[in-house]
Amino acid sequence: MSPGSGVHVNSATYYDVGGGPAGCATALALCRSNPCVSFLLLDDANLTSFKIGESLPADARNVLAYLSPELHARLAHDVTEGRHMRCIGNASAWGTSDLREAHAITNPFGVGLHLNRAHFDQTLRDAVVAAAAGTCAQSTVIQSVFTAIEASGSPEFCGWTVFAKRVSSGDMETYRSKWVIDASGRKACVARKVHTSRVSSRSVYSLGADTVKPDALLAFCMLFREPMTADDEDRDARTVIEAGAAGWWYTAQLPGRCRVVVYHTDSTDLSAKQARTQDSFLELLDQTVHISRVIAEHQYEAIAERPGKVRRPECTAAGSSYLVPPLEDRGTHGWCAVGDAAMAFDPLSSQGMITAMKMGCLVGDAIARRLRQDHQAMDEGEDPISALLNIFARVRSKYDSEKKYYYQQVSRFQGAFWESRKSQANGS
Repeated sequence: MSPGSGVHVNSATYYDVGGGPAGCATALALCRSNPCVSFLLLDDANLTSFKIGESLPADARNVLAYLSPELHARLAHDVTEGRHMRCIGNASAWGTSDLREAHAITNPFGVGLHLNRAHFDQTLRDAVVAAAAGTCAQSTVIQSVFTAIEASGSPEFCGWTVFAKRVSSGDMETYRSKWVIDASGRKACVARKVHTSRVSSRSVYSLGADTVKPDALLAFCMLFREPMTADDEDRDARTVIEAGAAGWWYTAQLPGRCRVVVYHTDSTDLSAKQARTQDSFLELLDQTVHISRVIAEHQYEAIAERPGKVRRPECTAAGSSYLVPPLEDRGTHGWCAVGDAAMAFDPLSSQGMITAMKMGCLVGDAIARRLRQDHQAMDEGEDPISALLNIFARVRSKYDSEKKYYYQQVSRFQGAFWESRKSQANGS
């Protein structure tokens, strides 16, 4: 029996799994380019959980303005209300032990932001709901958990059947669509379950796309709160980055007198085991120069990510990765990964969120053009879906070059973490 047997089938032209920046950008771009296309955006976000990925570069405002004029005003209002904080620049102890600043005053786009990420993502979903209400199609955002996908090739319907579980009721629901977007993040839960005919390391015909992981970088994150009784209120609105013997750190101020501290190292490094407990994480933090000083000077105390949870570092995958293949065009229907599901970046780049939104803009526009059956563009060899593969490849190539360049700047440490990155840069 299929996962959704006996359940009422809902239909849409386009189905988006994932309500983060990439998924919302794709939906908003689709609304903008082809408002008569119906879509469903599936999201299972937990608004009470802290979500890492709080840095929004200044030039992201242009992308947000393109997606929805109201987003820029909403973001400015939320900053005024203290829901997000301005980031005045970066200070990094990277190639040397001294902090070197890159102030926002030198950035033509102005200041960036340190986000309450859960609130920002909800703002994007609200924008999708508003955009859908202004279209001629029946589109909406639903809170459901994706469970399975099947290709449908019957005479009545040629496309995808998607199965999901409603968060509020637990009921199974079935959806049909021509295009499915995987914006589920690094787990790429849709792409991994789609049958793709290709040669892989596992078999000639493989179930699902593969995520290639050139490195095994992990991120260990802890939240801290400055007590109201602190002698000197923290007003450092920079992102502070500091290289260490076995990896690198960063910290950023967050709303509510909070600060996030994140340690990055390889999964094979001894410190990766140590960083999994609060006490050992704090011991590693004490070995830093600049970030430990910020925490100590303002008497920050470690807190849990949400009430009732144990205070300990949250570990997440943070390495580079890319999906093979990132999309599949079957003529009448297809699927495409976007954001971290398609390619994820080392956090050192600080480009993950803005790249995800830009990618969403491109994918949403490409699908809108395909669904308009823009034969003239296709006859001229400008098939919008095929063009995405070239764009994805260029983005990854540019990122790989920049990643190698920045890691090569650190020569003051000789441990396995830094040596492995030097070897990657040298092609060995």
